[in-house]
Amino acid sequence: MAENLDETASLGPVYAARLAEDLKRNAEEQERLASEVAALQEKMATLRHNQALLVNMQQALGHTEQSDESATAGGAETASVPRQATPTTQAGKVQTGRAKKSTAVAKTAPAAHSTQPTKQGKDQGPTLRDLVVTHLSHEGEPRSAIDVADALSKEHPERGIKITVVRSTLEAMVAKGHVRRSKRGKSVFYTADAVRSASTSQPVTA
Repeated sequence: MAENLDETASLGPVYAARLAEDLKRNAEEQERLASEVAALQEKMATLRHNQALLVNMQQALGHTEQSDESATAGGAETASVPRQATPTTQAGKVQTGRAKKSTAVAKTAPAAHSTQPTKQGKDQGPTLRDLVVTHLSHEGEPRSAIDVADALSKEHPERGIKITVVRSTLEAMVAKGHVRRSKRGKSVFYTADAVRSASTSQPVTA
């Protein structure tokens, strides 16, 4: 009986040491898993942010393509309208004279209308994309969207430039290949493309 008590007493410290080691391993495992969960949450937040930017770019590009397709379809429809044959009767001669007058008015009207967009373009000045490319080309180093928006707001306070519009414009230009995007930690920076920056005097088309 005394021998059993002595054996139990001698095993007590061994069990205590094992329990302490198991608790330590458990705490370390919890800490490791917590770090992985935090990293995954941060990565998920970044993916959601990039998804929102990509959706905005897709919608903007889709609207531009729809406008171009509508303009092309309208031009094709106008070109496909057949010209009516000229009547040979006396009444037909009168109709022909009216048709000639209508044609003359139709030819002069587009000419007067075509000058209006040119005047408006001169009054509006360079587009936001032109300003962004020019600024990035002059800087020569990566700039964040906030830096670009602040600089353009100071140079052109009358335009009311917003950071959200600048960021969307930069992302759209990245998709077009006019601007390169790089990441440092959690921050995103933009640089004008070396080939594109050589022609900053020309407007950037969508």
